[in-house]
Amino acid sequence: MNTGDFIVETRRQGEDWQPMPVTILPVGSGTITNTPFPPQVLREFGGIEEGVTMTLASLCLFFWEEPVEVRVTAPGFDGELGISARSDIPFRRSAPGRVEFTLDGPEMLLLRKGDDYVRGLSLWARPMPAAPLGKAPRQILRFGPGFHTAGNSPLIGRDRYGAPVVPITGDDTLVVIEPGARVEAAFDIRCAKRVEICGGGCIDLTARLPHAGSGFPDAILWGAFREGALPAVYVHGGAEDVTVRDLVMICDFRGVCTRFASRVRLSNLGIFTTTTNADGVNMCASEDIAADSLYIRSQDDCFCAYNNCDSIPWLWDEGMPLRPMRRASLTRSLVGCNCRAFVFGGHGFSGVRGEPNVLEEIEVSDCRVLGNVAPHDKPPPPEAYRRRWSGIFRILSQSDELVRNLRFHDIVVEWVPGYAGSAYHLCVRTKEQVSYKEKTGGWRIEDVSFEDIEWRNVPPHDRRIEDVLAAPPDDGTGIGIRRIQFSEGTP
Repeated sequence: MNTGDFIVETRRQGEDWQPMPVTILPVGSGTITNTPFPPQVLREFGGIEEGVTMTLASLCLFFWEEPVEVRVTAPGFDGELGISARSDIPFRRSAPGRVEFTLDGPEMLLLRKGDDYVRGLSLWARPMPAAPLGKAPRQILRFGPGFHTAGNSPLIGRDRYGAPVVPITGDDTLVVIEPGARVEAAFDIRCAKRVEICGGGCIDLTARLPHAGSGFPDAILWGAFREGALPAVYVHGGAEDVTVRDLVMICDFRGVCTRFASRVRLSNLGIFTTTTNADGVNMCASEDIAADSLYIRSQDDCFCAYNNCDSIPWLWDEGMPLRPMRRASLTRSLVGCNCRAFVFGGHGFSGVRGEPNVLEEIEVSDCRVLGNVAPHDKPPPPEAYRRRWSGIFRILSQSDELVRNLRFHDIVVEWVPGYAGSAYHLCVRTKEQVSYKEKTGGWRIEDVSFEDIEWRNVPPHDRRIEDVLAAPPDDGTGIGIRRIQFSEGTP
């Protein structure tokens, strides 16, 4: 299927233009609603009452092997195509509704008609998949070209909710999803050590989205998730030394979640989420999570970490010992959110101050942020909403949580027209202010630095970051926010 909104062609030196496949990409339109769901969604999702609206955008993927010219055309559109990329590349407007550019290496881009970021074209010139890193795996699970489902693959089972799952519980497991392979299953890595998922293929859960069975017939769809929904890759239960790389994930819920996991590497991933609460990467009670070269388009938050579990009860490992969330990084990535780009803190261990109720040592660098990509069809939120919820950089302490030692540097933020939230939102909430069913107020946020953050396309009336502190500075009792630094170049 193709929306028909964009045509993509490529040309290598001495060759003619060649058309590239462009497919539909269900995306969240960002409008949270309490309107009752249509009957079809109620039937498919068992009466679930929470969701968002979604619509259809476009997706083009190809492997980059050598310098290549790219031409993108929007048929019937006479305006200028906007282009956002992880790095700055020169481009030429060769005709109305058309741009051309040369890619000298892999690149992540979002092309759009005017300011319509929501229904834009996600274009990813991907690096060629590398050979597996692991040595002498005990078991190899291989998915060759084609569409793999629970109905035709012995490697895919179903969990107690009926969701298609590839369970991985054995150490030294290699999973290869080859180019041209589409796997309709979540990968559940529990307790296992030395696991690698790679290969260049796609985890494709499109068929589990609302309206998928009828071919997405409506202009505005409904983005809900089923009870028991799993992320495309779920790393938990004490799993260690896990690598996930060189894959595309079309998700029916979240992209990657870690719970009680150690030494996890995420690299060269395209993560596209649609439904409510569908974060790109969501981490809890984990350590040493290193992510690089991610292309994330998220209905909710892009890259986030908490001490404790979030609001999804089945994504929590009961019986695991309490532990901090520490040492996570993201670099060289393009992220676009419908909520917040970065969220750290917010879910802690009520009644516990200090270890293990700590989130610390987070670094985000060398990223391009498109935030918030879906504001244009919503009225500006009231000031109370703006201060309480919105912020491209959001750091929150609740449930006696200590959040410390966070560094953000060398980041370009592209301000999407219509976004009415804050640039930075740091908040220690009182017991009366807490959200997400937390039971006690926060404790402290300290030692956070923002260095060389470049803001682009910010209208004068939106250059407002003075509401950084939604709680008073340290009042002498140890509760508050302290040692927050902004370098030159950060407005």
